[in-house]
Amino acid sequence: MRPLGFSDDQDHEQDWLPGGDQAAEDAFLEFVARHRAADNTSFCMEDEAVEEALVFMVDIGAICRVKGWQDSHTEYRVVTGPGDHRTLAAEFARGGFTALDVHGPWLPDADSFLEARSEHLRRRAAPAARPGDDLRSEFDRSVLRRTHPRELRRHVDALTRADGRDPVTVSGVTHYGFGTGDTVNAWFGSDGRGLVLTYDRSSALASTEDTHAALYDGVPADLMAWVRNVPETATTRTVPHPDGGTVVAATGIFTFSGPCAMADGLVTRLWEDGLGIEATGVGRLLEHHLEISAPEKDETAPLDPEALTRFCEIWADSGYNDRWDVHYVLFDSRTLEEAGPARDELLDLVRTLGLERVDSPPGAATGEVWVRTDPRIDAELGNWA
Repeated sequence: MRPLGFSDDQDHEQDWLPGGDQAAEDAFLEFVARHRAADNTSFCMEDEAVEEALVFMVDIGAICRVKGWQDSHTEYRVVTGPGDHRTLAAEFARGGFTALDVHGPWLPDADSFLEARSEHLRRRAAPAARPGDDLRSEFDRSVLRRTHPRELRRHVDALTRADGRDPVTVSGVTHYGFGTGDTVNAWFGSDGRGLVLTYDRSSALASTEDTHAALYDGVPADLMAWVRNVPETATTRTVPHPDGGTVVAATGIFTFSGPCAMADGLVTRLWEDGLGIEATGVGRLLEHHLEISAPEKDETAPLDPEALTRFCEIWADSGYNDRWDVHYVLFDSRTLEEAGPARDELLDLVRTLGLERVDSPPGAATGEVWVRTDPRIDAELGNWA
């Protein structure tokens, strides 16, 4: 062990000497935690005597090792887990630049790092193969998947009224329904969570009543409560549930607790029976209505300017819009530990701005935050992209 120095981008410095009560890696990680902020994300452990350094670039998931101050040799490594920082800091403190050889691969330049990081994030985000994943991929290209829940709700409201019915709100949950025989029903809560059902009498899924309950497997309990033991109406036909009581009959079940998704039980049944998404009836009964008109922008009251600016700063540092422009995805692929205090700040901003936070999709990192897009935010983000 030898003396080391710690520093960051805001000129904070700390010396560490061997022989003390605290290991070098512990002291360095405490230094990082103490000074880390949205605008301070690069931290260096340095052995000045031999001109070697280890640099954590925590905002982009990079670790660099540097040899020499003049014509320096720099190599990069992708952070693959929360333990990487401690492991590499300990190894560098023990043996310097060469001690890190076994903790590769080390990449020769920034372009190689970016390519490797993209591949790591792709593999990390991809769930393990499951039966029906081809159906989920097909659904990802659907009209319903790329329709914003706010726009969907506007359409089903209009279609319900055009069908001679009025939406009904009970305990903050609004029910919409239209059609005769072949029907569409939708429930949306005041927090933006929702459940959409289609019922196509001609579908093979409509042929046996005793299987309807199994199609709901995977639907969150709070959404499931909206379709259990409800009164029959002109659009809601109920069938017995194996646990007692009834459930609304459906050939298509789509949840909006997070990104729009087909219920797991529905996917399993389609896969087992060799059926496609068309068997749900969603295309014929709902999606062609969604393609008729362009979305209306929801221009309402202005947002708090300071909160709006800070939200955009965090988005610019750690976020992106999903490919459907339905969600802002913040702290992409980061654990709770990696997201740090900035995540708590973001959640406060979401509440202040009145935005709709939703559940992250299965397989997402624990620190990720998914928020429904808002046209007022979009207008400001144009200045930050």
